[in-house]
Amino acid sequence: MTNAGNAERAQMATIIQEDLKQVGMSVHVVVLELRALVDRLTRTHDYEACVLGLGAGDADPNAEMNVWLSSGGTHLWSPEQAHPATPWEAEIDTLMRRQLAILDSSARKRLYDRVQDLVAQNLPFIFLVSPNVLVGAHKGLGNLRPAVLDPHALWNVDELFWREKRSSATP
Repeated sequence: MTNAGNAERAQMATIIQEDLKQVGMSVHVVVLELRALVDRLTRTHDYEACVLGLGAGDADPNAEMNVWLSSGGTHLWSPEQAHPATPWEAEIDTLMRRQLAILDSSARKRLYDRVQDLVAQNLPFIFLVSPNVLVGAHKGLGNLRPAVLDPHALWNVDELFWREKRSSATP
């Protein structure tokens, strides 16, 4: 299922349907008004798969605690758990709670990197797309590494630097 009013998601669902048909699976795409879709996701759990965009728009993982914690309201692959259903979900719960209380950004990053490893290994979500991002900058700006999330060019602002100008005259 996916939400009405989003042509890209409906198109993705149709492409997935066609791809799965080629391997012998019969899939029915259901397009619902957003409120009805959210109701199925969070209340009735009457669905097998959903094409949807989840994102807080923040690179900090704390904005998505409700997704990653097994008890979270948008923990969509095993909803409304009193306890983690699997050992890897229990590990994610532990890691997410630990990183929440740590001030050192590199230590937090290591913990969240492990969360991402667990997600990649167990695939509770299948990430379909990420946006193309075009960033322009002066050639003298060093260590520019644009990212998919906002702020595209400034997420690592503390690592950016201006290269020294080289003189064209030689002594």
